[in-house]
Amino acid sequence: MNSRERIRRTLIHKEPDRVPIDSNGFVSGMHEVAYKNLLKYLNIEDEIIIYDPVQRLAVVKDEVKDILGVDTIYIYPNAPSNYKYIENPDGKFKDEFGVVYKKVGYYADCLTPPLRGKSFEEIKAFKFPDPEDLSRFEGLRLKAKKFHENTESSIWAGVVSSLFYFSWIIRGLEDFMTDIYTSPKAAKYLMDKIVDWNMKFFKGFYSEIGKYIDVFWIGDDWGTQEGPIISPVYFRKEIVPRFRKMISFIKTMTKAKCCYHSCGSTYWCMGDLLDMGVDIVHPIQANAKGNDTEKLKKEFGAKICFHGGTNNQGVFHKDIHILTIDTLKRIKDLAPGGGYIFSSGHNIQANMLPENIIKLFELGREFGKYPINIGNIEKRIEEEKGYLEK
Repeated sequence: MNSRERIRRTLIHKEPDRVPIDSNGFVSGMHEVAYKNLLKYLNIEDEIIIYDPVQRLAVVKDEVKDILGVDTIYIYPNAPSNYKYIENPDGKFKDEFGVVYKKVGYYADCLTPPLRGKSFEEIKAFKFPDPEDLSRFEGLRLKAKKFHENTESSIWAGVVSSLFYFSWIIRGLEDFMTDIYTSPKAAKYLMDKIVDWNMKFFKGFYSEIGKYIDVFWIGDDWGTQEGPIISPVYFRKEIVPRFRKMISFIKTMTKAKCCYHSCGSTYWCMGDLLDMGVDIVHPIQANAKGNDTEKLKKEFGAKICFHGGTNNQGVFHKDIHILTIDTLKRIKDLAPGGGYIFSSGHNIQANMLPENIIKLFELGREFGKYPINIGNIEKRIEEEKGYLEK
């Protein structure tokens, strides 16, 4: 069974030969430091190319992806014709919307949102870049066709389109969260402008690649470690319908499944994600409140696919035996019956040792073989616990 067949069978909740593996997306990628360390560990040379300057994600070469067993390949839109990424000597750079970022440590942080402190009238006067700029989509149809004809990989659309993040990154988090309650017209206006911008972008992007892709991404972070980041009532009234509109529109141009990214606690909104038209949920942040992988599979596994679930935040940087125990639990909980895509959950961070990276994906390949052997997994977990006790 090849990679494309493996993904497609998983997406219809059937068991393939093994769990499929995803890596190198905007929310399933690898920090440049982790990648440099992995290259050194594998004695492989590669030029470090950053494809996300905020999260500092590095393009992983095919040789390394083959070692990890990755089944996916990503296709991204081009930059618009009037924008060029320029990083100043002080680490500052600006995106096409005018948001100023600055490199701080391992990442870049939002320094100046263009609408921070602006009035409603100034918000309405804000000029968005052209979502229909043809430069964004030039050559993508041919590129997707070549991926389809010349590889056996499952082709995924790379952009993770958002609503909440898009709103606060240009308005400022404090201002936008305050708007929701003190200036609701401004909050709704900005969200509607963003939905409109996204829809125009979607038309150009997915009309080019929709025929060839298996999965497209969309999403926002709706959870903290402990629960919802905003009122669930507001979420269901104002957010769910807007996402439903965007997802249903994309699905008019492709048969691909929708993968929704949301960090933090997400058990509380699983039903809402289904209502939006979501097919896959990522990353199932394992140590956030309510995200019990066994419970989630039992309650929602017949209706939705799970992507990740591995304890990125909690164990990736720890002892390799701790990593193994936790990763095997996620495979045991989420893989049986299909509908599970194995990954690092969110991006692999700079503090994950290269031997842990290799072990993570090795476990996915070895213990993710179907039919899932629960007995072998439980035996291995006990063996690993024994190592820790010595």
